[in-house]
Amino acid sequence: MSHTCKNFEEIMEALKKGYTEMSEINLEEANNGLKSDNDALRICEEKLTECE
Repeated sequence: MSHTCKNFEEIMEALKKGYTEMSEINLEEANNGLKSDNDALRICEEKLTECE
């Protein structure tokens, strides 16, 4: 039984590590997307201002 528990604990630790690593990657991607969105909004606002 202890062998099974050890495997379960190892799997749980590996999952925690994986989720933590992915959260860092997801945050970086979200920040990159936000920068692109802000750049696109700024360009649109500039073009709209030129039309007035």
